[in-house]
Amino acid sequence: MNAVKLQERIMVVSDGTGDTAESYVQAVLAQFKLPDTKVTRHPKIQSKTEFRKLLDSIKAPYLVAYTFAAQDLRKKAWSLIRDRKLTGIDLLYPAVEIFSSFLQTNPTQATGALHSTQASDYFERIEAIEFTVKHDDGMKLNELSKADIVLVGVSRSSKTPTSIFLAHKGYKVANVPLVPGIDAPKELLDAHEQGVPIVFLTISPIDLERIRKVRFQNLRKKDVASSDNYINAERIREELESARQLARRHGWPILDVTDKAIEESASEILLLVNARSS
Repeated sequence: MNAVKLQERIMVVSDGTGDTAESYVQAVLAQFKLPDTKVTRHPKIQSKTEFRKLLDSIKAPYLVAYTFAAQDLRKKAWSLIRDRKLTGIDLLYPAVEIFSSFLQTNPTQATGALHSTQASDYFERIEAIEFTVKHDDGMKLNELSKADIVLVGVSRSSKTPTSIFLAHKGYKVANVPLVPGIDAPKELLDAHEQGVPIVFLTISPIDLERIRKVRFQNLRKKDVASSDNYINAERIREELESARQLARRHGWPILDVTDKAIEESASEILLLVNARSS
């Protein structure tokens, strides 16, 4: 059959949104050199009557890729497609059967289950982001026990951007600066005692000096407290070592973020946290 004739005759039918099914079809089509192939999506088809009417409105040849959670609709769909001499593929059934056998449990047959899960994940991420923003740079220390992860480190050690990245993954993250000459906040130590995962971020003295000098140049001198100490190389080494000793005393995992992308640091943080909880 001529490929050109099929370019506008692939449809995706689903009892949900059809987003995942269409993405799957597009992934398969990417294996073929048919850049102009169009896929039509027909979501929310939730009864045999609706599906029958849809099939009656088209002309063969057609490839019908479908995902139906309800078992009776899925079984009927195959016969309706076959009777009309169309080509059909059930995108969900083979995988569900394999998973069901392996997990030794039956599927729920809930329509739009994946969409519901994605919606739930979305709201969890929003909640995590809101929490992280409100608990940035030592704010709301009295709520550290509510965090999934607490990041600590000296000024300009990538605490905030790393926290925000983790928040987008759904983790409620607080970050607390360690200030030279000032004891670690009692709330931080209390959170440690309560089992909240705490990770210490460190960085090479040379890189930290460079980062701080750039920041200092972009600010008026009075905006940075103790500016001489803030950008002094020797003071920076002392500050980092003091913070590292604090982390060692309490057994906090230490992550060197020097030359690491935020994504890489976040991934390593999760590995450290999971390793300690297992």
